[in-house]
Amino acid sequence: MILRPLAEDEIALVDARLPLHRLGQAGTYLVAWDGDEPVAHAFVAWNGTKLGIPEIQDVWVAAERRRKGIGRELTRAAEDEARRRGTETISLSVGTANDVARELYAKLGYTDAGIAPERVAGTVVLRGRAVKVDDMLLYLVKEL
Repeated sequence: MILRPLAEDEIALVDARLPLHRLGQAGTYLVAWDGDEPVAHAFVAWNGTKLGIPEIQDVWVAAERRRKGIGRELTRAAEDEARRRGTETISLSVGTANDVARELYAKLGYTDAGIAPERVAGTVVLRGRAVKVDDMLLYLVKEL
């Protein structure tokens, strides 16, 4: 498995296989590759985040690849990229009902950011498509 930032010439291939919901937004997509096949991604927003610090967003792993450590490796790669950029703290949000992800982030050292969970409900537009959402998000942080 190789993890690296999404290159401009890879966008069409990756976009055909993975849901790049934040494509076109300012930030960095990190993609996990199994040979020539993209199997997972995570997006890092460097600015304009809820807590005002870099935030890991849009972590997605193909169903058949889940629970094999790829999410952990993507998170670590995002942290490494943040360190390279001189960031001391990184954040992320996770649905309060997503016990698997919450457990992973706890194991990786993420702690409650100290703000109340936030409900996100209604219709959001992702890459020109309307998507209905209804989730309670818990914000977590980690000192790097």
